[in-house]
Amino acid sequence: PELETMTLRNVIVLAQSGLVLFAKDFVHGVAQPRLLGSLLTAMTEFSVQTTGMKPTFIELSSLAVTIVRDDMVKLMCALVHDRNDSASFGRLIASEILSAFVEEYSVDRLRTPLSLGGHNLKDFHGFDAKIAGIVQNSVRPVLQKLQAQRGVIQALLVTKETIVQGGGGDFDQFGVLATLQYMNCQADTLIEYANDITRHIVFDDERDESRTLLWRIENCILLVAVSKRVSPSVYADSIEQAQQSKSLISQVVAFAQPRTKLPLQFRS
Repeated sequence: PELETMTLRNVIVLAQSGLVLFAKDFVHGVAQPRLLGSLLTAMTEFSVQTTGMKPTFIELSSLAVTIVRDDMVKLMCALVHDRNDSASFGRLIASEILSAFVEEYSVDRLRTPLSLGGHNLKDFHGFDAKIAGIVQNSVRPVLQKLQAQRGVIQALLVTKETIVQGGGGDFDQFGVLATLQYMNCQADTLIEYANDITRHIVFDDERDESRTLLWRIENCILLVAVSKRVSPSVYADSIEQAQQSKSLISQVVAFAQPRTKLPLQFRS
């Protein structure tokens, strides 16, 4: 299937004991997610006892579960999704959700047992309203990882309202927005007769020292500039990393926008 069609079913944040602290259902969620939390805990304990390792991905006949953990607070986040969907997207979203959950609620509080008043489940209900923003802002670590790759000069996601950078450095935001809008309008005009729209544009500079790749993702544009002055293997790897990042960002945008029905808004 296309990577952009990933369907989340459940998000579950649970303690090492198996106690479910937070659960949210999406499309066709599994019934009784709290029982699933107990099952995942039992499977983890059995896996550790028999292999010394903890499962991070479980594939069933029609579903898959991606699991990330925070050993310091002894919590884990389980993401239930379709079996054929991208596990890399699952790891990204589960990691961001768990990090945000730990940030939202104090470490000391999360490490305190229920019997001592540490886990009042009602206190975690408000986290539901933060999920959409967490998913949207998961774009930023993808861009940061991409720009950290050798051979990548710049990685940006451009929306109608803002530009999300993968790294530091000053640049003319207004100039970038105006230039990208103009280029896409001109490209769309050129192929208007075919009743189509521009999805991908590649530019090489006059000195043939760099290549800029543009992808249209919904109402956003992903811009990745790579250097041609590196070795061919590094250059090829940077292009591959850009393609993988594009797929991840496509999934984030496709997942977030239909649910919020609002333009993507990113934290600065």
